[in-house]
Amino acid sequence: MTAAPDEGFARAEALLLEHRRLMVQARLMLARPTMRAERLALIDDLIALIDGLGAEKRAVGARIHRGRVANAAVHAYGRAMATRR
Repeated sequence: MTAAPDEGFARAEALLLEHRRLMVQARLMLARPTMRAERLALIDDLIALIDGLGAEKRAVGARIHRGRVANAAVHAYGRAMATRR
């Protein structure tokens, strides 16, 4: 039995797949003549991807910070309990 994937990492994985899809699309567009509307649509998709990556970066940073805070609290609790003995 496998554990359910972490929701945060699932979002990061989705962004990675979106990046791969957009890179394939960009390569195809560079290999042939394209209309301005197609280029603008790709630019819009790339901007949305960049925004998503920025949001995910902040979310991962917040998770790391919460983990560090939790570890510090556990460590402090352990020291407090040791001094009470």
